[in-house]
Amino acid sequence: MKKMLDRMSMQKRMMIYFAVPLLIIQTAVAAVFYPVLLEKYKNQLDYSREQSVSQAVSFVGSYIHNMEYLAQMVENNGEIHDILSAKEFNGARNLDDQYREFYTLNRAFASLEFSNSLYRFGLYISEDIVYVSNQYYIFPDTRLIMRDDYERMTEYFAMGRDYLAHSEERKDVGSMDTYSMLTLYHQIRDSSGENVLGVCSISIDGERLVQVMENANITSNGLVYLVNAEGEGAVSSNADLFEKIEEQDSFLLTKGEQAWESVRVGRTVYYADREPIEDTGWQLVALIPESEYNGQFRGLVLSAAVAVVVMMIMIMGASYFLSNYYVGRLKKLSMEMQHLQEGDLNVQLPSIQQGDEVEEVYRNFNFMVGEVRRLLREHFQLGKDARVAELRVLQAQINPHFLYNTLDLINWIAMDYEAEDIEKIAWNLARFYRLSLNHGKDLISIGEEVEHVQVYVNIQKFHYDDAVHLKVEVPEELRSLACLNIILQPFVENAILHGIGERTEIRQCSIVIRVARQGDDILFMVKDDGPGMTQQQMEEVTACNIDQIKGGYGVKNINFRIKLCFGEEYGVRYESVLGEGTTAFVLIPAMTIEEAEEKVM
Repeated sequence: MKKMLDRMSMQKRMMIYFAVPLLIIQTAVAAVFYPVLLEKYKNQLDYSREQSVSQAVSFVGSYIHNMEYLAQMVENNGEIHDILSAKEFNGARNLDDQYREFYTLNRAFASLEFSNSLYRFGLYISEDIVYVSNQYYIFPDTRLIMRDDYERMTEYFAMGRDYLAHSEERKDVGSMDTYSMLTLYHQIRDSSGENVLGVCSISIDGERLVQVMENANITSNGLVYLVNAEGEGAVSSNADLFEKIEEQDSFLLTKGEQAWESVRVGRTVYYADREPIEDTGWQLVALIPESEYNGQFRGLVLSAAVAVVVMMIMIMGASYFLSNYYVGRLKKLSMEMQHLQEGDLNVQLPSIQQGDEVEEVYRNFNFMVGEVRRLLREHFQLGKDARVAELRVLQAQINPHFLYNTLDLINWIAMDYEAEDIEKIAWNLARFYRLSLNHGKDLISIGEEVEHVQVYVNIQKFHYDDAVHLKVEVPEELRSLACLNIILQPFVENAILHGIGERTEIRQCSIVIRVARQGDDILFMVKDDGPGMTQQQMEEVTACNIDQIKGGYGVKNINFRIKLCFGEEYGVRYESVLGEGTTAFVLIPAMTIEEAEEKVM
């Protein structure tokens, strides 16, 4: 073994020294603690299923006891009791008296139902009374007589007990549609207790009880349901499975006293538990398939096995990384030197301050790379300065005054020859370039920027036979405020070129420029009636990637300049509808020329 280890590399030997002891410890811990964890998991699972059944019993019992309480409220209601106990109640009376009775009863039951919205109320009285056809709160007692379980109901009444059963009742206040309900029927008697005045019903939506059953069912193929004192099934968490089990001979699961005993229903073995609903004679039955219950423990075993394997992998991985760290520092140096040879000047070896020979080599390498980067930066700066100097020389070669003077000369000659159109074009062009160049400054007043757009449109009118119309709305108090030079003209130019310039079917081009103040900001709106743009086109137009900006004063350049000068919250956005036009919004901060110069320059 020792010879085999000696032939291995240092990294492999260190991996073995790290991993083997940890794997032995892990195996021993798993062997000791797994049975304990399995038992705790089983106890927790049993507790969970018992709690789910107990909570369901508590919910159902609470609903039923509330129904009993509400039935007593109906019986003790003074208005209802006075009407039902009146001597002339079942006698011959005129319609006015019966209408007043109906109105009083309807109001009383509506009030009770409004205060207890989970429950539906009903009253069953003699069918000889006219308003029993109401079929809303008041019903004929023949409706009870027609029930299949009427004899059982009378037996309960004879024993002085309420009767709980399935029924079809209204689901919501104001609805005449009926739904499956669980209903408690209660006899209303007179003060002496000898005479029956009627029967009231308190119902709760069966779907609410179904939700309780579903919440109590902790397994996917289990079943939770209610059975009455006669062993008849009622509400269940799974109607299809309930119907299937109900067909089996061993369905009557209300017998037996042992909790979670094993029972066979057809070919399936279940763990069954039965919990009585207090003072009702009803029971809640929970069935959990034995295979599914045991399968949860198989899942735990599989999870434990996976955890052990994962931990082994983690131990091996940790051993690899630790050994690689201790023997990999020279590999790191070799790799970084290779990157440096390939031209990557961002290489940097970590300084761990271990004080050994390798650390000294690391420091010398980092110093060498730093010196190379410093020399390259100096070289780059020298080249940049030379480029700037060349650009300034080229700019100096252009004398804007020569352009202004030449255009003024054309203007005067046109006046001498009475060439009015040439005079206007020359004057507007001179004014256009004077405002555009702005003595080399980036800032201009809003009034001058709007004038710049106006003279541009004046020139375009000659080009397009006066088919371009511009409307400008600028409050006088905003004209002296500052804005960047040439941030409106490109939008007007786009509106003209992509509208009347590209589409011969477009005869007119109308453009509106509005300037408004919004708090501490200025909002420019440039609206046209052109062909409009798609969402993708709007996103491409306003893209602010400097690598994609090719034009001098294009929309992308405007958006970039604004964000660069004033921040990301400012810039350009579009709203457009195809076939109707486009609106460009330009947002900049409201500043005087002096304030803007301090911020931008």
